[in-house]
Amino acid sequence: MSNFRRIALVLLVVAAVAAVMGSFKGSDVPDRAIILGLGVDAGDNGGILLTAEVVSPGNGTEQVGTFSKNVTVQGPTINVALQNVAELTGKEASLGQCVVVLLGEEYYQTVHFADLTDYLINHHSLKESAVICCCEGGAKQLLDKGNALSQSMSLAIGGALQQEAKRIAIGGNSLLKFARSQNEMDGSGFLNKVRFVPSANTDAQLPDKQLGYISYREMCVFRDSSFVAELSEQQVKGLSLFTDDVIGETFVSFCDELTRTVQVTAKSVSRSTDDNGGTDIGIELTVRFGRSDSEDISGMLTPKNDKEIPAEVIEDVTRQAQLVAQRFLDEQVRNNFDLLGIREAFRRKQGTSEALAATPMSQFPVRLTVTVKEE
Repeated sequence: MSNFRRIALVLLVVAAVAAVMGSFKGSDVPDRAIILGLGVDAGDNGGILLTAEVVSPGNGTEQVGTFSKNVTVQGPTINVALQNVAELTGKEASLGQCVVVLLGEEYYQTVHFADLTDYLINHHSLKESAVICCCEGGAKQLLDKGNALSQSMSLAIGGALQQEAKRIAIGGNSLLKFARSQNEMDGSGFLNKVRFVPSANTDAQLPDKQLGYISYREMCVFRDSSFVAELSEQQVKGLSLFTDDVIGETFVSFCDELTRTVQVTAKSVSRSTDDNGGTDIGIELTVRFGRSDSEDISGMLTPKNDKEIPAEVIEDVTRQAQLVAQRFLDEQVRNNFDLLGIREAFRRKQGTSEALAATPMSQFPVRLTVTVKEE
């Protein structure tokens, strides 16, 4: 390469770096109220009560470093409420780092919130992968429990539902996935439900501090952005059995005076639809013993071994899996929602029909078969 070309290349790189550096203003971060999480509750006169967990650099009279605090405002819409957050903090409200949108119980059970999700999904900086979920009680009340976890409540909830949920065989939902589900033919979708569970305080240094943890083993079902039903822990477990990419379900079997824990390590789900709206679903589970099994006789934990799983344990696990899966199917029929895409499968087979979406789920019978085999 000639010296001229080398000089030209260096000048080009310098110009590119200068352009990037010139577009970044050092005051951008201090001028922003960086929102980690949003809590939405029912507000006055049909509006919303918005709680934002805000983190921003300290300045002037504030503590050096960073701080996190909850800011609560009223607004007729989410847009106005966010503007009120900016006014209250004196900084531009930034949603680029928002990881969770939390819907309070009164809000999600009584409000048709399509406008909320439409605004959020079309927001220029909020990530589509942000978690949206429901909570027990008020969203503000839950976000204010951050001190009990000694960490950001928004980050705790967002991290759990993004990373940990599938490890305990619970499906999660992002803002994008939920918004899409509400705009499909059937309009059925779910949101995880979280709640704060108090625990005993064992910290002698802070005897009055409230401690606890977040539970997220329940779900709420929505159709066309309106609340339909709440799924119990057992019904959520049943739903997970129909989901190919969620494994890890555990079953406890009591046979031969022994208590054995069996875990699902692989899964295969097959479906077929007939011309009359009936659906055959086959669930094949591959299982192995859990890491340890307890013996009722001695009350001691015995280490995992390579022994075969007894036939009676396989039969017991099969019965349990069939039962929880059927409980979920019964709930679908009872509340007329469709999280398994049964109506959609029939639409693809027969063609689009407005009447199809209005047909009760009781008219789409499911024939369920569960089989269990050892790993």
